Amino acid sequence: MNQHKMRAILEFVRRQGPLPADQFGQVLGTKELLEWFGLAGVLSSEERACVGRELEMMREAQAFVEQLQQAMVS
Repeated sequence: MNQHKMRAILEFVRRQGPLPADQFGQVLGTKELLEWFGLAGVLSSEERACVGRELEMMREAQAFVEQLQQAMVS
């Protein structure tokens, strides 16, 4: 995937704030995130796979930071 396009997509996602969560506070899955940000219909399957991997890493990082914040409060 074009690295400039990937960087622009990830910057767009980051500017939206924390990743969206469901009614139980769980961050949406990768497929749902692609749909939420309007990417599912505009990217090729290869591009969706690449962006999906990046979104998954963002999900993991966000969950980790949330755990750290909870540990500091306790």
